Amino acid sequence: MLGISDSSVVVRRTVIGLAVVVVLLVVALSPSFGRAEPTGNYRPDLAPDALDTGCYPLPEGLILDFPYQVRTDGDVTVDGEQRRELRVQYDVVGADEVVESLTASFLDAGFTTVTATGDVLTFERSDAGAVTATVTPLEDVPEDSIVRGTVVFDLPSVPLASDDPICDDPYATKRFPESYEPAE
Repeated sequence: MLGISDSSVVVRRTVIGLAVVVVLLVVALSPSFGRAEPTGNYRPDLAPDALDTGCYPLPEGLILDFPYQVRTDGDVTVDGEQRRELRVQYDVVGADEVVESLTASFLDAGFTTVTATGDVLTFERSDAGAVTATVTPLEDVPEDSIVRGTVVFDLPSVPLASDDPICDDPYATKRFPESYEPAE
C-alpha cells in the first residue's frame, strides 16, 4: 500500500511529466500560432489609378503620358459653372517634359492649342470646351526625389460613367467627401 508520501511523489511526477509534455508541444507548435503566413507580399493592396477605373474618365482620347499620381478629383463651381478639378503629382520628370507631354497628348486627342503661357496650357475641343492644365514644379526638390510637381486640370464636369463598385471607393476615385482634408 502506498503511503501519503509515495502518492504525493506519484502526483508530483505526473504533474511534472504533463508540464514537460505541454512545454514540448508549445515549443514544437509555436511557429504556427499567431504568425502570418509568409506570402512574399508584404505590401498592402493599393487602390487602382483613378483615371484607369472608368468611373470619371478624361475627355475621349486624352492620355496622360508621364509618370503621375492622382491626388484629388472632384467638381467645383467656377463663375457659377460646374467644372472638374483634377490634381495630379508628376514624378521623376521635370516641368518642361510634362508641358511637352501634355501638349502632345491634347493635340493627339484632337484638341487645339488656345494658349500656352509658361506652365499654363489651355486647349479646346468642340465637345469638351476649354480645358486648362497648370503645371507647377515643387521648389528645392532634391535630385533623388520622386515627386517633382503638380498639374491642376480645369476640365468639364463629367457624370459617373461606370456602375463598378470600385466607383464607391473615394480612395479609388480620389473624390473625397467635403470633410476630407488631404495632407499637404
